[in-house]
Amino acid sequence: MSRNGVQPDIVTYTIQMDYLCKSGRCTEARKIFDSMISLGQKPTVTTYSILLHGYAMEKSFHDMLCLIDLMVGNGIVPDHYVYNILISAYAKEEMVGEVMHIFTKMRQQGLNPDAVSYGTVIDLLSRIGRMDDAMSLFNQMITEGLAPGIIVFNHLISGFCTCGKWEKVHELFSEMLDCGICPDTVFFNTVMDRLCKNGRVTEAQDLFDLMVHMGVKPDVCTYNTLMGGYLFVGKMDEVSKLLDNMVSIGMEPDVITYNILIDGYSKNGRIDDALVVFREMLDTKGKPSVISFNIMIGALLKCGRKAEAKDLFDGIWANGLVPDIVTYSLMIQKLIEEGSLQESDDLFVSMEKNGCAANSRMLNAIVRSLLQKGEVPRAGTYLSKIDERSFILEASTASLLTALASRGKGQEYKELLPENTTLFWNRALVETISRDFAYIFWTANRGMDFSF
Repeated sequence: MSRNGVQPDIVTYTIQMDYLCKSGRCTEARKIFDSMISLGQKPTVTTYSILLHGYAMEKSFHDMLCLIDLMVGNGIVPDHYVYNILISAYAKEEMVGEVMHIFTKMRQQGLNPDAVSYGTVIDLLSRIGRMDDAMSLFNQMITEGLAPGIIVFNHLISGFCTCGKWEKVHELFSEMLDCGICPDTVFFNTVMDRLCKNGRVTEAQDLFDLMVHMGVKPDVCTYNTLMGGYLFVGKMDEVSKLLDNMVSIGMEPDVITYNILIDGYSKNGRIDDALVVFREMLDTKGKPSVISFNIMIGALLKCGRKAEAKDLFDGIWANGLVPDIVTYSLMIQKLIEEGSLQESDDLFVSMEKNGCAANSRMLNAIVRSLLQKGEVPRAGTYLSKIDERSFILEASTASLLTALASRGKGQEYKELLPENTTLFWNRALVETISRDFAYIFWTANRGMDFSF
């Protein structure tokens, strides 16, 4: 445009900046912003808001604050939208002090928080368990004539569910209905999920029944949530009934539904039923996920059906999937358990070559399994990896090392370890000696008064 003698106007600049910010290219957007100012164009509050939102998405808090200072310095008064961008950005990072400072500053600038401002802060406070503060803001919101919507009620109810304050959950639910707010499917799903995870499946079922009675249609997530709840308390018959109900109304189960069924049958010792469901997924019901394979492989290994588990493991790639760290951990732990140590080492090497790096939890578990089998040198190899990757030695692993060091063969075992892992062993020996000395001292001085 500039080459043809046509100068872009503020709208053109703003559109360009909006595109760049939404593409994560805030640096380029800022150059356009600065260029616009240098050419005598005056950014509007909308222009500032677009760049501010871009910085918020990138968590560039310093740039956000500098832009606000520039905005105010140029005589542009921040509006609700600008303040809500700031509040939302800090709330996502649970930076409570900053959120409350901005929330207060709005009032100082003569701008009362709106429903969005209140909703964001109430959500943050509910997520971090500050329910008294969240309720205080809720009441303040109502006093100021702002009507809380379903989202605000959802935040509060979720918070009280997490805290286990079920009386407040019922109280708020009733208040919501009295306000004429009809809960939607997402609301019911959220509360049911919290109830199920706390083992309150009967109440979740009551909520499900109320949902249907009110004409709110359950979705596949609703069924999965309730089925997961019944699985949690070991009621597989209820899980099967829900599946039948689901299918009878023409709702197609998804991969999560099938994973719940496979997991449920497996945990109740019905491995063959779990396999039937798994094969249905393979044959007619769409592709299983890696999680589906992990559940089935884990169940087969647990009941000693290693060959079938190995077949499933080998079949993961054929289904367009890649084993994850859980898949490899299951197989490697089983190989160690049965003494196929070279095979387990080979599988570990293959795993890392395939781009799946072992994490601290996996390495600690391997070390423990090898130590339990007396395979100290092999355990040392994996201890080296824990050290090289700056992972933490878990308490249970350290405890096992300490137990071995205290059996009178501490020095012998130490010589079997690679050189760079002896630090772990020395720590275990020191802990053992310290503990034994403390015991000897206590035994020798029982009954003595050490008071001054």
